[in-house]
Amino acid sequence: MGALSWIQLLALGGLAGAMGQAIRVIVGIKKLNDQASAANTSLAAMIVPTQLVVSLLIGFIAGALAAAQLIQNIAQISATQIFTLAAAGYAGADFIEGFMSRFTPNESDTSPAPAATPIAPAAATADGAVG
Repeated sequence: MGALSWIQLLALGGLAGAMGQAIRVIVGIKKLNDQASAANTSLAAMIVPTQLVVSLLIGFIAGALAAAQLIQNIAQISATQIFTLAAAGYAGADFIEGFMSRFTPNESDTSPAPAATPIAPAAATADGAVG
């Protein structure tokens, strides 16, 4: 496969993955809408645009990586393969975001970070040696 075919393959996989992630975003917006209604706040105030863009980008990357592994011949792509790439974007983004949420601090975690203990300078002995 030539470079142009690879670019087409990765772009197709990425777009299908982003489409799968967009389905996940729609479900998330529905949940946010329910929360906004319960809290009497605006839905627009609860949506974080940067998180939305990063989420779609993760889906794009997951779909592109899946396309590189799944599709052998770009001239013969079936609808099943396209749906598989969309599912890879959905599941891949879900996995990566879930994994990353384990390592990012929660907004509810208000405990202060432990203070760094300063290292005292080494004292010089009478003979001039440090220690």
